[in-house]
Amino acid sequence: MEQNEAPKREGLRARKRRMTENIIETSAVKLALEHGVENVTVETICEMADISRSTFFNYFAGRDYAIVGRAITIPEGDEAFLVLDSCPDNLTLGILRLIFAAIGHSNVNTEVARLRARLIAEQPEAGRLALITTLESAHHITRTATAWLLAHPEHSKLGSPVREATMAASLAHGIITSQMGEWMQREGDISADEADLERILEDYRTLIG
Repeated sequence: MEQNEAPKREGLRARKRRMTENIIETSAVKLALEHGVENVTVETICEMADISRSTFFNYFAGRDYAIVGRAITIPEGDEAFLVLDSCPDNLTLGILRLIFAAIGHSNVNTEVARLRARLIAEQPEAGRLALITTLESAHHITRTATAWLLAHPEHSKLGSPVREATMAASLAHGIITSQMGEWMQREGDISADEADLERILEDYRTLIG
């Protein structure tokens, strides 16, 4: 997601895949809101989304991920390093780019986001599940960012790669969380603009003086 670069048009296969993913997630969250997280099964999600079990597991490793969002599996090695190399002096921005690269697109389904926010506010169990996936994602991100800093010590700013990677990953999570409130005010399947994320990052700089 290069700055000032026009977004590439998504291919038909990618659009269909994202549409199916959105249907699965919307079904899962609506069922959880109506019946409670503990009463939702893969079978009921498949029935509401009108898909097979095999299709479900092509998209999600388990029920919880469909309800609160999957943990992000960050690419490792050269693939991840190429993304982080795109902004070597701004690890936080590099991690944000890495997150969207791992997801495979930069789209945010605003309906799913609003439903999940409501679910987490209403049901503590949903909040617990969301925290678990967040921690899983943070582990992958921190490990990859630490490896990149170790490979490129000239870009390290704190002298401790683990500490720096952990802090940058936490900041990236905070930026997305802050921006999500604005994204949820919009409608439809929107594209996340990197300029919005950089604006939030600048707000953090202002906040800490």
